[in-house]
Amino acid sequence: MTKYQELFDQLRTAILRGEYAPDALLPSENALAIRYHVSRITTKRALNELADADLIYRVQGKGSFVKPHAANRSRTLLLVLPFANPKMGDYASGITQMLAGTTWHLETITTRQFKRVALDTFTEHYAGMFFYPQELAADMPTLITLSQLHIPTVVFDEPPSTLALPSVCSDNTAGGALAARHLQTLGHKRIAFCSRVPFWQDWTGTVADRFFGYVNAYQPTDLMPTQQLLWAEALSTFASVAETAAYLKHENITALIMGNDVEAIKMARELQGRGWQLPLDLSIVGFDDIELAATNTPSLTTLTQDFTEMGRQAVDLMLSQINDPQKGCSKRITVPVKLVARDSTARPAKNR
Repeated sequence: MTKYQELFDQLRTAILRGEYAPDALLPSENALAIRYHVSRITTKRALNELADADLIYRVQGKGSFVKPHAANRSRTLLLVLPFANPKMGDYASGITQMLAGTTWHLETITTRQFKRVALDTFTEHYAGMFFYPQELAADMPTLITLSQLHIPTVVFDEPPSTLALPSVCSDNTAGGALAARHLQTLGHKRIAFCSRVPFWQDWTGTVADRFFGYVNAYQPTDLMPTQQLLWAEALSTFASVAETAAYLKHENITALIMGNDVEAIKMARELQGRGWQLPLDLSIVGFDDIELAATNTPSLTTLTQDFTEMGRQAVDLMLSQINDPQKGCSKRITVPVKLVARDSTARPAKNR
């Protein structure tokens, strides 16, 4: 952890714990530099970041002051996820790390359980909500309701169109490009994208972003301009693995980028059941780096999300709304992803 991050986290935690009263004057930049053994540039940066997070306000010539929190009987935040298994997306871990040592608490429920929550009395039990849409189009009425009721909300996974709600999501477009470049570096010439999600119907959502990243990075001159889309549409329609295997062989496809890890592992196992040797016969890349990705045979090359950083960003967006309800917040934050290269990708057999 850098000196800056250590200073920022200590000041942030002290404010959230209530160690400074509302409108209390914080120590000066020089005083903080001496106390924490850092440069004045570092203290200035930390104070600026605290101001950006709406935890303090700065008055020229007077100093930095703690911003009063909005009065709220609850110190509990709610996380709504469409899946019960936290390994599918460990947002809770990132959030709780940020809330550790403060008076804030996190409660996690599933989308099904959330349907029983009365939004008109929401603020009697919760101070705000982190919401992961199961399907953005289907959940949009809920998001509109949250916005209209002025319930502090942060959306995970994908931005809610132009609705004035803040969101934190992974850089799925960059992830698609990373996967394509990785496979090209290994020598693959015919790389297809495959998902059961019909993203081409509205061109929105996580899978569509991943497909666009793949197309941006993979533009072979020996294919027709729409070949990547034709492959994706065809691969989504096959009812059996036999049809999929036959199509992959017919098209000479040597690598697949799947919409997510679950689809990737399912594809790998079905093809292995028909005698395919992976990655000898086909390289496969997934997305999300779920727990099973590392233990599958072969272990899955995938894109991993930084849930700790996403939790950090989401908590700051949440507190920005709670501390200053009149200001409003519709900030979109995109967190970088990283490629984790494992055994499911290798050079195509003809290049070995």
